Amino acid sequence: MKKIIFLSTWFISSLANAQTDSVVYKASSKEIKNEKKVIEKEKTYSITITVTHIRNHNGVIRFKFFDDSTPFPHDTGFRKVVVKKSEIIGDSFTVTYDGFISRYMGIALLDDENSNWKLDMGWFLPKEGHAFSDYHHIALRRPLYKDFRFLLTGDKKVVMKMKYY
Repeated sequence: MKKIIFLSTWFISSLANAQTDSVVYKASSKEIKNEKKVIEKEKTYSITITVTHIRNHNGVIRFKFFDDSTPFPHDTGFRKVVVKKSEIIGDSFTVTYDGFISRYMGIALLDDENSNWKLDMGWFLPKEGHAFSDYHHIALRRPLYKDFRFLLTGDKKVVMKMKYY
């Protein structure tokens, strides 16, 4: 019993001594500057999107922005934007969105003509239009994320040509 008390007293006192004998760390000015660089906000960029060949002014245009952590056809992507087609003049429009950090990403859009939040399908093909960043989809399969993905390293201009079947 005396051994247990002695060992526990010795262990507790050694912990206390280790805490009082510890060295206080002082950061150099160089380390503080490096820490400030990490804390600084990442540079952001804008994307200017031109959508062409819109067939009518019914419903809305739904943009979804995807990146490698939420690749297409992820349900939400990392950002969604809705544009009312009644505000569009003609068969094309241009819009700019800000606040994007440098990364691999892609943009898909749906011409949701009946505003029901989904791509309506016919027998085999979509009834509503769609488009992808700098990629005009012509195959009869779903596009792959790598088909319209790009690396954002500065302000970017993207053309999205609508596809209807």
